[in-house]
Amino acid sequence: MVSIGQLAKDAGVSSRTIRYYEELGIIPAPRRSPGGTRKYPREYRDYIETALALKEMGFRLEDIKPLARLALGRPVSAGQRDAAQRLVEERIEALGQQMSMLRGLHESVRRPSMMTAAAGHGGGGARA
Repeated sequence: MVSIGQLAKDAGVSSRTIRYYEELGIIPAPRRSPGGTRKYPREYRDYIETALALKEMGFRLEDIKPLARLALGRPVSAGQRDAAQRLVEERIEALGQQMSMLRGLHESVRRPSMMTAAAGHGGGGARA
């Protein structure tokens, strides 16, 4: 069991982030000492790292709870599983659209444009 400060340091986030993730249900509520201090199992770092990776992939924090639980092999309700499936499918579709656009841009930058071709053939224009 570690303190919130140690968990934050280990996961590379702030204590405030951990409290917020707890509030959103991304990480389960930790045990508390008799004095009320949060005590986290070290494996909570996995929840945080998974949440950060999902956030980086474009998922909203509010959507990460069921996704993180599934990614870590934790049980989820049927409703959470359905919601997670819908979120993943929507993200795949959005990424497909982004890939299509990037492929088009990639082709555009690989093709010599008229201006580039003209500049390459003009050769000896006036120089300062």
